[in-house]
Amino acid sequence: MSALDVVALEHALRDAGLAWCVVGGWGVDALLGYESRPHKDLDVLLPLSYLEPTLALLADDGFRLSMVWEEALPLPGVFPMLDRDSPSAFVLCDDRDREVDVHVMTVEDDLVKPLWATHRSLLPPDLAATGRILQTEVWCMSAAKQAEVHADYELPSGTACSIAQLLALLRKTEG
Repeated sequence: MSALDVVALEHALRDAGLAWCVVGGWGVDALLGYESRPHKDLDVLLPLSYLEPTLALLADDGFRLSMVWEEALPLPGVFPMLDRDSPSAFVLCDDRDREVDVHVMTVEDDLVKPLWATHRSLLPPDLAATGRILQTEVWCMSAAKQAEVHADYELPSGTACSIAQLLALLRKTEG
């Protein structure tokens, strides 16, 4: 998933009045302000209120359901692209080998609620960061939360380096 692909999707969402929170590898790189390694996919947290129009936009761009994560729970309502069970955590792909890994959440009364099975909590400050991908500002998960989330599993070498850089940047800005 190239930086140009990410930025094109970001602009398409904005033009439609939509937004998602960039997390994972692109979220880390957005916070760093540069692409530290190639990325297989784009990981996002998507507000439930934006799910239907975002799916329509992505379907128009050639995306289709590729995989449902085991932590997925059924969403309220039926979303045609997601089949009848409408999972809360899934991967979309297209014929150009672009992948978007989506986890659906709600944001109500300044509370963030993941709609998939997880032991992690999310607070509004965890999703209050902005970063840059090719000079395009993107909404992303905070550096502290990214580091916490990535501490739970073994990372590929490029990702581990990016997280170390992010932690160094975080310590520098805090101190």
